[in-house]
Amino acid sequence: MAAREEEDPIELHLCHRCLMRLPVDAGGVDLPRRVREALKAHGLADKTQLIPASCLGHCPTGKVTVLVVPDATARGTHAKLIDPKEDGEDLARHLCDRLAPKAGPP
Repeated sequence: MAAREEEDPIELHLCHRCLMRLPVDAGGVDLPRRVREALKAHGLADKTQLIPASCLGHCPTGKVTVLVVPDATARGTHAKLIDPKEDGEDLARHLCDRLAPKAGPP
């Protein structure tokens, strides 16, 4: 029996420049750890890979840009702005919503 080919993880490119531009009380440097914890709590740790990125070219005030690359084809790649005060929960919910099976016609 052939081994089942594993799916590529969803790549999450977290903008380092956004982290550095956050106010100190937003805890930017600690955000990657908190995002990993949120992903783990939602059962997404094995399905995702958090990757530090330099600058993604979109600098939102008070938020952090995450480039979401769903698979190796890069189709469906999009930017998601996350609030550092939510500790990655908003990103985890976004991914859960996207991964949920779509209800088809009966």
